[in-house]
Amino acid sequence: MTDKLKQEIKHFLGGNYSPKGQEMWNKWYDRTDEAFENMETIKSDRSKLKKELRQIKKSNEVIFLQTKYWAAAASLLVLFGTSFFFYQKAINDVETKEYAAKLGEHAKLTLSDGTQIWLNAGSRLKYPKEFKGDTREVYLTGEAFFDVAKDKKHPFIIHTDKMDTKVLGTSFNVQAYPDQRTQEVSVMTGRVNVKSTVTEENVYVTPGQKVVFKSKNNKLQAFKDVPVNTISLWRKNIIVFEDTPLPEVIATINRNYNVAIELKNKNLNALKINAYFKELPVDQVVALVCNIVNAEYKVEDGVYKIQ
Repeated sequence: MTDKLKQEIKHFLGGNYSPKGQEMWNKWYDRTDEAFENMETIKSDRSKLKKELRQIKKSNEVIFLQTKYWAAAASLLVLFGTSFFFYQKAINDVETKEYAAKLGEHAKLTLSDGTQIWLNAGSRLKYPKEFKGDTREVYLTGEAFFDVAKDKKHPFIIHTDKMDTKVLGTSFNVQAYPDQRTQEVSVMTGRVNVKSTVTEENVYVTPGQKVVFKSKNNKLQAFKDVPVNTISLWRKNIIVFEDTPLPEVIATINRNYNVAIELKNKNLNALKINAYFKELPVDQVVALVCNIVNAEYKVEDGVYKIQ
């Protein structure tokens, strides 16, 4: 293994963006049992790391990979060398595509591997025309529901600006709008790994669980007992707000209905609401939101102004 690749690994495991380091880590993680059988040194680090990783793989709980074990993993990665890690250079001529769901509309895509993706309003997905190499990687801005075609040899990875979500074959929802304070992944079937691209936090979630990245403190927070039938209700034209700041509520309504809403009373910015809107016209939604926050609205030149 070259010094450059060693640095890529350390860079990635240190919580920094490194496509090469991430791919090397993915290859190692998927073959940990084989790696441990062939390792003869660093026994103390090996036992700690082995125990931690096996706990993650076997448990149905939401588990964070501890920082000290990432450090052990870095040393092991370097030790194993080319016996277990091989980086295949990216093919520069891979044709990529990008699809954007319009405001007020949803879209459905089927990728070359059979993976199906539903895009929420105002969302964009960048993906290769055909997957090549050892991973299947796409880039999401906004919100989407993924039903990933199962392929144990080629992990599927969704990149957003704060999180990397890795799966082998499962269904889940990713919400990552740039104008929101949080990003989240909710799992319907299978098991999903979510890693913060800002910190070293690494979380596994299973059906009925979700993980939320909060920009305020750059932390991942895990939640259990999430009703599976509430995941991606937006696909049924149902909008759900759970303790959502009013500015984010307004941004969501703007996207889903392709309208313009302005919050004229800035004193309302700090308010949060809980609401459930099922296939209602925009006038009713705006009126109900105003009723919740004890405000009024008027329409001027096609713009809803809340005051």
